[in-house]
Amino acid sequence: MFPRAMNTVSTLSYYLRLLAAYGSYYLSYYTALFQDYPYEVQTAIWFIQWAILAIIVILAVLGRMTRKRRARRKTHERLHEQFDEVLDAIFAPNANPQMTRDELSSHIHLADAQKNPLKTQQDKRGFCHLIYYRLVNDTSNEHRSANIQLLLDMFGIPTFLENEVSLGGMRSKVKAMTMIRTFKLYISPWVINKLLNSKKIRVRRLAMYSAVMSSSDSDLDYFETDFFDENCCIYDEIELGYVLHRRRAAGLKLPNLAHWAHLQKNDSTKCMFVRLMRRFDQREHCHQLEDLFHDSKHKKLIEEISRTWGYCHYTEAEPLLVDTMLTQPDDTKVAIMHAITRLASGNSLHLLLDGYENSTNPHVRFEALRCMYSYGEEGRALLWELEKSASETDRKFYTFFHNPITLDKIPLDKEQAYHPSVETVYNQTYV
Repeated sequence: MFPRAMNTVSTLSYYLRLLAAYGSYYLSYYTALFQDYPYEVQTAIWFIQWAILAIIVILAVLGRMTRKRRARRKTHERLHEQFDEVLDAIFAPNANPQMTRDELSSHIHLADAQKNPLKTQQDKRGFCHLIYYRLVNDTSNEHRSANIQLLLDMFGIPTFLENEVSLGGMRSKVKAMTMIRTFKLYISPWVINKLLNSKKIRVRRLAMYSAVMSSSDSDLDYFETDFFDENCCIYDEIELGYVLHRRRAAGLKLPNLAHWAHLQKNDSTKCMFVRLMRRFDQREHCHQLEDLFHDSKHKKLIEEISRTWGYCHYTEAEPLLVDTMLTQPDDTKVAIMHAITRLASGNSLHLLLDGYENSTNPHVRFEALRCMYSYGEEGRALLWELEKSASETDRKFYTFFHNPITLDKIPLDKEQAYHPSVETVYNQTYV
């Protein structure tokens, strides 16, 4: 083996020296050929030579890309021909949700000597894309997770994707991680921890959300880093909603979102975690928000905490809300009145009356009346009494309570639990 390797190296070095000799000869030849010409002509010829060389390189690259594209297309057509039948069987409306390995094999028509037709990495990538696009686009039928995972396991796809995540380039990592999450496959924690140290923000975020879905409550310290606090955006809130929903559906414990809210420096990031608390009904952690409410001067954060206490029916915070309301701006007053109304303790009707009588903002006054209407019989009785003594300019507020069209929009909603507005492959908990 060693002499053969040496012969190969010697042959390659010989041809490289030969090419270098020819190149240097012709370069010297062309340099001498035009050395007596004007400088402008020499410059033009120099540009033409390099342009011809660049064209040759571009044509070579385009030819290579064309061959690769043609090979991918042939692979795609062959995989379609070979696996369309089994995918049709899995995605059929009346498909068995727990097919056996033999049942899946009967749809593939493989010879005994060809147990795994996916010999190359290109075959495996094409097979993953075939299933991925079927999952994403075929939304009319119920997806069968167990059958898909069995089919992937038959051809060693989980191991292949994990290697792509661990050893591939950045684009390969992102694609493989996305497919692992879409196929709901297990990913090793050491792979996730390795990716959390990546310099690519996109890779780190994908690893982070994979960790949320697969790890315990104590292994999610990524949300405590300065990187997350500085780079958090609406994308993270959407992704967290998806993965926490799937984590809860899988029977896993949800992390303490109030704890994460305390660790953030950015007020917008704190607001995100406070919103998610009410979406996932974490009433048991609401008391941890009291010091944030006391110490924060950020209007939006105070509003989000008030809403979360109201939706979670954290009645212990009612005295704090009542004492704070008069010192807050108008939008925050409305959020506090809504929270008091959702608590519905029967002890703070005077606060709503004060919001109506001691404000010049029409929005605040109308919302105070709206809260009275939703506060129960005592609140509605007060509303009708105020209407009797209302001035002509204030009667416009009460017309909404007598119009059957607008009356449907008056009551406040009672909960804000997380329910995906659209069922997609990313948030479904299918069998």
